[in-house]
Amino acid sequence: MKQLSLVAGLATLLAGAPAAAHTINFDKVEVGYKRFSDSDDDEGGYDAFTGVNVAASKRFDNYYVEGRYYSVSDSYSFGNIDSQYASAYTFRETLELEINQFTLGAGYIHELDEHSLLDVSFHVGRLSLKGKAEVVEKTPSGYFRQNSSGSIGENIYRLRGQYQTRVMNDIELRAGLGLERVSDEDSDTEALFFVGAGYHFNSMFSVHTEYRHIDDYNTLDVNFRYSF
Repeated sequence: MKQLSLVAGLATLLAGAPAAAHTINFDKVEVGYKRFSDSDDDEGGYDAFTGVNVAASKRFDNYYVEGRYYSVSDSYSFGNIDSQYASAYTFRETLELEINQFTLGAGYIHELDEHSLLDVSFHVGRLSLKGKAEVVEKTPSGYFRQNSSGSIGENIYRLRGQYQTRVMNDIELRAGLGLERVSDEDSDTEALFFVGAGYHFNSMFSVHTEYRHIDDYNTLDVNFRYSF
C-alpha cells in the first residue's frame, strides 16, 4: 500500500509539472552580415552586394511572428582611355546600387519531439532598389560631368516551410522550401530553398549561417543571435 501511495504521489507530481521548453527557441533577435549575389550574368560589373541583416521573432503557443530587414550595396567603375591621347581624352563611369528589403510574417509550429519541429509561415514586405550614376568625360573640346539617380519599389510575398532540429546539444540544423513573388507584373512566382546551421555557446548566445537560393539570386547570412 505504501508503494502504491508513492506511485500515486509521483504521478500527481509529474502531471502537474510544467512541460519542458523546446530546444528550438523562436524568441530571438539576430544581427549580422549578408551577401547578395545576382544570378543574372548580364548585370555588368556587379560582383556581390554586401551589407547588414537584422531579424527578430516571438513565439505565442504554437504560433510565431517574425520581422526581417536587410540592406546591401555594391559599386563599380569602368573607363576607356586612349593611351596615345590620355592627356586629351578620358572617360569614366561609376555606378552604385543599393537593395533594401523589409518583411513581416507569421507562422504555425508543429513540434515533432523535444528537439525537432516543422513550421509553415507567410511573409509580406517591401523591396526597394536605389541607384546612382556618375559620368565624367574629358575631351579636347571640354569637360563633361553628369550625375543621375533613381529608385523603384515593389511588394514582396513569400510562403515558407522549414524543418529545424537540435543535435549534440549545441548544434542547430535547418532546411526549407518555399515560394516567392514580387508584385512587378513582369515577375514570376519563383521557388526557393535554404539550408542553415548554428552553434549555441549557451542558452542565450549563438552564431548562425544560412544559404538561400532563388532563381534570380542567392544570399548568404552570418548572424549572431540573442535568445530570450
